[in-house]
Amino acid sequence: MKFDEYMHDSMKEIAQDVQPDPRMRARVMNAVQIERTKSRPRRMRFAVVAAAMVCVLVGGAFAAGPIVGLASSMNLNQMSTSLDDEAKVEKDAGFTVRLPETLNGASFDNMVAQPVDAIDADGNTVYSYQEFYASYRDGATQPFMTVIKSENDSDEGVSDKTIVDTREVDGITLTYREIPTIFLPPTKDAKPTAEEQAAADRGEMFISYGSDTREDGVYHVIDWDEDGLTYSINANDGDWTADDFFAAAEDVLNTEK
Repeated sequence: MKFDEYMHDSMKEIAQDVQPDPRMRARVMNAVQIERTKSRPRRMRFAVVAAAMVCVLVGGAFAAGPIVGLASSMNLNQMSTSLDDEAKVEKDAGFTVRLPETLNGASFDNMVAQPVDAIDADGNTVYSYQEFYASYRDGATQPFMTVIKSENDSDEGVSDKTIVDTREVDGITLTYREIPTIFLPPTKDAKPTAEEQAAADRGEMFISYGSDTREDGVYHVIDWDEDGLTYSINANDGDWTADDFFAAAEDVLNTEK
């Protein structure tokens, strides 16, 4: 199909000119894009195929070869807006999670189990895994929680300079990061400066492609490992402080499975 060929060629073209970003970046941004495509957002739009599809550049050479992106695809009708459906979504994900009704006062909005494919520059799926995703609402801040099996997680390449604070709760280490982020149109002439690219190469900044114009922001994420799962609470911009993210993490930890 011509559209498939276009997507394939575009991915290869972008991958040639852009230094890869950390894999963690792609994982959390997939969740942002799935959430925002529902309301046709003005920021950070990526290509949408069928109900939703997201591709974010990501780096790292893994056992099966070079991974240049993660793609999530699903029918938006699969999203559940009721906490009563938690067991069903957990069954789809293949694991149980701690799912609070609120995150630091933010109200639950929806949840879904979504497949994530790791893809190479030729568009081939190298491997796949399931991600549990839950979205919350709190004014200007739209936090979301993702949970995956720890074996699928990697923040390799992310600089320790992005760490704002770490705290321990009941023997579990919580790590909170603030990562400067640049979103650029997926065109050849939309490039970061040499200084920005150098910061991205050091893991101190995220550079992603897919917006209509250049957008500068800050990505906030707190994550931790528990019982073979990696939890993360994330938000792009918004008005939450570090204390808000730690409070949200404790809301999760205090929730029974």
